[in-house]
Amino acid sequence: MSLGRCPGQDRRYWKPDDIFEEPCPHCGGLIEFWKDDVNLRCPHCRKLVTNPRFDPGCAAWCSYASKCLGEMAAVYQRQPRVIRDKLEVEARKNLFHHRELLNLALKAAGFAEKIAREEGVQPLVAIAACLFYDLGAAGEKASSTALAREIMTRVGLEPEIIDQVVKIIAARDTVLDDPAWQVVQEARRLAKTVVESQRPGRQVIAAAMDRGDIQGN
Repeated sequence: MSLGRCPGQDRRYWKPDDIFEEPCPHCGGLIEFWKDDVNLRCPHCRKLVTNPRFDPGCAAWCSYASKCLGEMAAVYQRQPRVIRDKLEVEARKNLFHHRELLNLALKAAGFAEKIAREEGVQPLVAIAACLFYDLGAAGEKASSTALAREIMTRVGLEPEIIDQVVKIIAARDTVLDDPAWQVVQEARRLAKTVVESQRPGRQVIAAAMDRGDIQGN
């Protein structure tokens, strides 16, 4: 099947170098590509050639991705980095009016990703648990676990990952014999320390202590 140009692109805003020529890898003849071409048939040897400058990053968000890229769109959308970005977007939307909780969630997710890799834990489990840990505390109608499950299902996380994240969120501070739970708790502890140190009052006190205006214990 020949893939056409992306219907989500508005060519009124294109630049001159968005249309370019590349040599065919089969015969060496020049092929004119537009930046949203995915595949074209070489006019010289008639073989199908992939646009070497095509950026599939749009597949993560564009509603036309499946029409442009077919099965490749689904593969790209399941990449861990793409899923992580989608989870963060959802956290930002749901905690938008709760800046301190959002700040804590984002910082904890960053710590969790690093610690999880060091401890051999599935990073997406720890990241999602940190991002959605306090959804219920933000005054949402649904509980943290119910809302988190709904979001993760919509984003496309695997059921076993969703179940593990929900278990961690539901447990809260109740100790679980689960390395991922331990990663989440450590990440949140580190994040809380950072958030606390960034509060204006703490910064003023710290600056005063540095100047010697306030003596520490």
